[in-house]
Amino acid sequence: MNKIISKKDKFSRLRQKAEEELKGSNLKPGISDLEHELSVHEIELQMQNAELLDTQERLSAALSEYAELFELSPVGYFILDKEGLIEKVNVRATAQLGMDKESLISKPFSSFLHTGLDQDNFYRHLNTAIAEGTLERMECEIRRKDGAIFAAFVKSKVMWDQRHEFKHLLSIMTDISHIKEHEHEIEMQLTRSEELSTMKSRFIGMASHEFRTPLTSMLSSTTLVEKYALSGETEKMKRHLGRVKSSIRHLVTILDEFLSIEKLESGKVEIQRTPFDLPEFCEDLMEEVSATRKQGQVISYYHEGLREITEDRKILQHILLNLLSNACKYSGEEEEINLLTSVNDQRITISVEDHGIGIPVAEQEHVFTRFFRAHNTGNIQGTGLGLNIVKRYVELLKGTIDFVSRPNEGTLFTVTFSQV
Repeated sequence: MNKIISKKDKFSRLRQKAEEELKGSNLKPGISDLEHELSVHEIELQMQNAELLDTQERLSAALSEYAELFELSPVGYFILDKEGLIEKVNVRATAQLGMDKESLISKPFSSFLHTGLDQDNFYRHLNTAIAEGTLERMECEIRRKDGAIFAAFVKSKVMWDQRHEFKHLLSIMTDISHIKEHEHEIEMQLTRSEELSTMKSRFIGMASHEFRTPLTSMLSSTTLVEKYALSGETEKMKRHLGRVKSSIRHLVTILDEFLSIEKLESGKVEIQRTPFDLPEFCEDLMEEVSATRKQGQVISYYHEGLREITEDRKILQHILLNLLSNACKYSGEEEEINLLTSVNDQRITISVEDHGIGIPVAEQEHVFTRFFRAHNTGNIQGTGLGLNIVKRYVELLKGTIDFVSRPNEGTLFTVTFSQV
């Protein structure tokens, strides 16, 4: 009713304006009522036409602005029919899918969804939006024309015509790959944090046990040293001082391993390659390891090829000290341990061979796992961290580490680096 009154008021105003304009015109006197009415209607029509033209111009400007916003939107716009076929797209949508507009028209939007599950979810999304008239949302993976995959967030809403009948479905697609990458990074950081926390808890439990044995030994030995010092029993005193030194070395090893893990986990290890003489370097290491050898153990060293290499001395020292110490630890008295190095223009090869207890075949796949200790190690001291650290140091230097082992026959570890 209000619209009808509004239209009547509008026509009344137009009539009044037409009458006023007619009075101001130079009409001949004695004009008939019919001619007067016709003149008024003519003026009314001219005014209506002027208003209609003005409305059309404003509508055209609004449509032009809408079209520009549609085309240049930073998100992909897709206008779809009831079947999910593409009727219209904007520039961003073509860039997202890597296809021109002509190639996209009449293609099913679902054909760009990466998985069958995503396609099923999209049709549920489409049907719900049409049936409920609600704004629907979904996450999916989109496959571009070139095969590249990216994560996307799609929102869809039904557009109705004046009779409230289905006109089209407007779907907006946003590339959320960077958000997913960020979420993945956070998840990885949380996982690493949990792993580090677990590692620290296990280390504390292991260290409390590993520390107790050498500390107890040191306390016992120092007490006996005091006793033998008073009685003048020099040989017994030397033997117990040797036990004290061995216990200290074990404690230092545990601390070094934990510090190495912490540095590796936090990415604090910096590689500093320098040229040095490899045989000379190995001879110095053998002297350092000599304190950990059992009675009668001998380390034999063989080298072939070039002498000078360019590598990180500290990291290589840590790798070799661990392998040589393990060889001594898991070999019996009077056993020979072999250290072999070979250098040519392309490759550096280092091997450590022992004839000790070996690694059970069923457990060999776990050798480089953190905290792993084979069941045949018995009461031999160890943290289960050494070989895990060695492998990570080797990989840090872009090298490889392999081994061959037979129970009760021994183990051969081989480390290979490319010559820089």
